[in-house]
Amino acid sequence: MHGNAEQTVIDSYNIVDSVTGGATDTFPTSFSFGVTSGDMDLLLPQNGGKGEETKAYRLAILITGQPAGSATVVVAGSSPGGPIEQICSFAVTIGSVVETGDWRIADTIILTSFHLAACSILAADSGNSRPTKVGFDAIGYRYIKFYVTSLTTTTDLRIYVRHF
Repeated sequence: MHGNAEQTVIDSYNIVDSVTGGATDTFPTSFSFGVTSGDMDLLLPQNGGKGEETKAYRLAILITGQPAGSATVVVAGSSPGGPIEQICSFAVTIGSVVETGDWRIADTIILTSFHLAACSILAADSGNSRPTKVGFDAIGYRYIKFYVTSLTTTTDLRIYVRHF
């Protein structure tokens, strides 16, 4: 039958969080209900939202940094009226894969999952001297927040995300 194929949305990678000068975040230690913002609001049209529906079924994350080194990133999500929920954390190695100039793309990511759908979080192509990405199921979240909790040698970091 024609016209009955599932539809997907393919978005461009966009910078949703960045760190400069070695500044880091602290993951919250209290989890009050009623979160109203994040680095990404999945109901906004630029993030796949249409009315009260999000089309951001999955998120793909790429990370770049300078100079070469390492970082720890915690990804959290929340639903309207709920608290921040840790989705995953990952240790990132910014190695020799060149993005442009002095910027390097993460080529190794070691992932720890905290998501209810643990099998739906994956690090792809880690440790192969190519760009490594992390993807996860974003269904049920409106806000996504990134916390860069540590940096070693790397001082500047950019987190790129696309939805599909």
